[in-house]
Amino acid sequence: MAKKNDELFSFLPDIDENSPQGTVGCLRLSQLKPTQNAVGMDEVNAKVKKIKAKNDDQLTDYLLPRTVPVIIGNGGQYYLIDHHHLTKSLWMAKGDMAIPVLVMRNWAPIKGDRFWKAMAGSNWVYPFDAMGAGPFNPVTLKQHVTDLDNDLYRSLSWVVREAYGYVKDPNNAIFAEFKWGTFFRTRVIFNEQLTSTRKNPAGLTLGDIESADPEDYADKIAYARHLASSPEAAGLPGFVGRSR
Repeated sequence: MAKKNDELFSFLPDIDENSPQGTVGCLRLSQLKPTQNAVGMDEVNAKVKKIKAKNDDQLTDYLLPRTVPVIIGNGGQYYLIDHHHLTKSLWMAKGDMAIPVLVMRNWAPIKGDRFWKAMAGSNWVYPFDAMGAGPFNPVTLKQHVTDLDNDLYRSLSWVVREAYGYVKDPNNAIFAEFKWGTFFRTRVIFNEQLTSTRKNPAGLTLGDIESADPEDYADKIAYARHLASSPEAAGLPGFVGRSR
């Protein structure tokens, strides 16, 4: 018999504002506040498809090694500092469910500017919008994973990484794909971005571009992979360069 989503991790304790650093427990997706404003919807859509195909046991096994790191702060709120794509995908696939989280810091008493300065000092906030503009005051950050906007260039950085154009450096993993997205943003322009008459151009995905113009898509992806291995990208996290 299939379990309800909230029963999958009932063996873990509920997290509250007093949970100490290092605690592994459960929070609902609706309790999590993002520390970035955008995701790459191509990656999200791929994860949604993967999650929907899993049964209860498979989903449990999938999520436990992907425990979401959170900061308790700003008066007892819960901020996810990684796995934004995973949490948005879970919401789209399963709705508001309880998931395993790891308390990285309990800064519940720290509020307002002091809290955000501490977050910035640890590189745990990315206050830029889906077009790469910013930084903005963190109070303008999205308040829910469902609110996260689509960043086409975050998708592009994911596609390049999946093709081994660079690697996810465990020493510099958080927001690394956004840094690559910023690198690509002024260098790779798809024809569909220039000619699309879509009512919502901000919702444009790489999947849309591939469907509309497969040849341009293939050319630009190849160019992005070339750029990722070029000296121009040498300072970016996970840079591997060209093999000799």
